[in-house]
Amino acid sequence: MDGRRLPPAPVPVRNITEHGASILRYKGSDGRLRVSMRHLDEALSSDAVPAHSFDRVEKLSPGEVVDVEIDLLPIGLAFHPGEQLRFIISGRNLLGRMMPGIREYVPANTGRHIIHTGGDSPSYLQLPVQAR
Repeated sequence: MDGRRLPPAPVPVRNITEHGASILRYKGSDGRLRVSMRHLDEALSSDAVPAHSFDRVEKLSPGEVVDVEIDLLPIGLAFHPGEQLRFIISGRNLLGRMMPGIREYVPANTGRHIIHTGGDSPSYLQLPVQAR
C-alpha cells in the first residue's frame, strides 16, 4: 500500500456515509479517554488491557504530566512489507458524527495540550502480534 489511501467504498455506501453517518467510513481502530478519567482499576487491569474505574475525576493542574493508558477497539489486520501504521491523538472526533441525528461532540477543554514522549515520559503503542 506504500502509504497510499485505501480505494473508495462503493458509490452507494460512500453516498450514505458522506450525507449522514460516518460509521461506515472506517479509518482504523479507535480509543477514547478523557485524561481526567484515567484512573485504573488495578484489580481488573492487565498488562495488555487497561480497565478504567470511571469513579473519579482527576483534572490536571497546569504543567502536570501524567501517565494515561488508552485501550483501542479490537481489530485484526494483516500488514505487508512496506505498509505503515499511523497513530493520531486528537481532542475531537476526526470522523464526525457516528450516526445521523446525533450531535457531534464538542470538547470542553481549551488551550494548548502537550503530549510528552521520550526521556522521563516514554510513550509507546502496545500491539499484540501474531505471526502467520
